[in-house]
Amino acid sequence: MSHTATTLHPVTASPTPTPGFDRTAHSLDAPTSIWVVVDKERPLRPRTYVPADLVTPDVPHTNVPQLRRVASEALESMFAAAKEDGITLYSLSAYRSFATQSSIFERNLRQLGAEETLELTAKPGYSEHQTGLADDLGDGTSCDLAVCFESHPAAKWLLANSWRSGWILRYPLGDTDITGIQTEPWHFRYIGVAAATEMHRTGVKTLERFFHLPDAPDY
Repeated sequence: MSHTATTLHPVTASPTPTPGFDRTAHSLDAPTSIWVVVDKERPLRPRTYVPADLVTPDVPHTNVPQLRRVASEALESMFAAAKEDGITLYSLSAYRSFATQSSIFERNLRQLGAEETLELTAKPGYSEHQTGLADDLGDGTSCDLAVCFESHPAAKWLLANSWRSGWILRYPLGDTDITGIQTEPWHFRYIGVAAATEMHRTGVKTLERFFHLPDAPDY
């Protein structure tokens, strides 16, 4: 597998860390870690990993979701907070197995071609959904899983508040050269309240930048 040139980002490039926040508190490599970073440079190991603690969060959904227990509890908390603010959220697609991701990837190859598929869909073993820590969120409208969701009140609420429950927008607008994925205003990732709060405080938008990892524009 060939790789494009990558850029490392030294620790000194980041804002001053919050006293007491430890960037080494969790592994970035272990698939069981809430900080595991999965991108086009960093596949899950093993690539067929299955979380051992998947549960079904009690939230509105279009497809029955499964998440790791800690992420499930945080999702329920976030949905409750949104409801208090008059925002209705739906879980659209949470955990996806290696086999399911393989099926989606192959289908998109047939329908969209290789170039568009590689921009929009992770290869099996390279998907955050397989960690059980990611969920595609929407508001039950025609903009679910579409870029137009970004302009909706639900998307704006998530962008402003998801960090309070330990969730972050994983693929923000303008950072495709870093994440390797086009903007997805619906794709949220659980990393825990401490790290999400630190990302919010420092204004760092991607896990690659936050943890000083190489950009991952391609496989």
